[in-house]
Amino acid sequence: MTQQITTRGQRRRQALLDAATHTFLQHGYARTTLDMIIAEAGGSRRSLYEYFGDKRGLFGAVITHHAHKMVHDIRSLELDELPAREGLERLGHAFFNALTDPVNLELYRLLIAEGSAFAELGQTVYEAGPHMLQEQLLLYLQCLHDRGQLPGAEPSPHAARQFFGMIKADFQLCALLAPSQLPDETAITAHIQSCVALLLDNH
Repeated sequence: MTQQITTRGQRRRQALLDAATHTFLQHGYARTTLDMIIAEAGGSRRSLYEYFGDKRGLFGAVITHHAHKMVHDIRSLELDELPAREGLERLGHAFFNALTDPVNLELYRLLIAEGSAFAELGQTVYEAGPHMLQEQLLLYLQCLHDRGQLPGAEPSPHAARQFFGMIKADFQLCALLAPSQLPDETAITAHIQSCVALLLDNH
C-alpha cells in the first residue's frame, strides 16, 4: 500500500512539473499563476504546496528537473564497449542535442531572464547540470586513458571542459538567436567528428 501511495505521489508531482514547464514556457514566470498549472495538471493547490512550497519553489524544481534529466540521459549512454572515437562521438551528439533541445533553450532563456531573482538557483543548476556533465566526461576520459585509448597525460578537468566547449562552439547561441542559421545534420556530425579527432589525435 505504501508503494502505491508513493508511486501515485510521484506521478502527481511529475504531472505538476510537466504542466509547470509548459505553462512557464508559454506565459513566462511573472504571468504564470498556480491556478493555470493546477488547471492543466489536475490535483489541488494543497498538493502543489506540499511538493514545491510555492510558485518560486516550483520554478526552481522545473529548472533543476530538466538539468538532472540532461545529465541522466547522457549518463545512460552505453559507451563502455565502444571504441574511443565512436563513444566520444556518441557523447558529443548527445551533448549537442541537449544544448539545442527547444525546451532546454527556452528554460535557459527563462533562467537568464529571472536570474537576478534566483541567484542561488543558478548556482544549483550549474552544479547539477554543466558541472556534473564535466565530471562524468572526466570519468569517461580517465577510463579511456586507463584502457590505452586516450594518448598523452592523464586527463584533467580542463580537458573535459575544453572538449565540451569545442562541441558547444557558438551553436547554442545560434539556436537561441538565429535558429535558421544552424548547420544541417551532416555539418554538425562533421563538427563533432573534428572535435573528437582533436582530442584523440592531437592530445
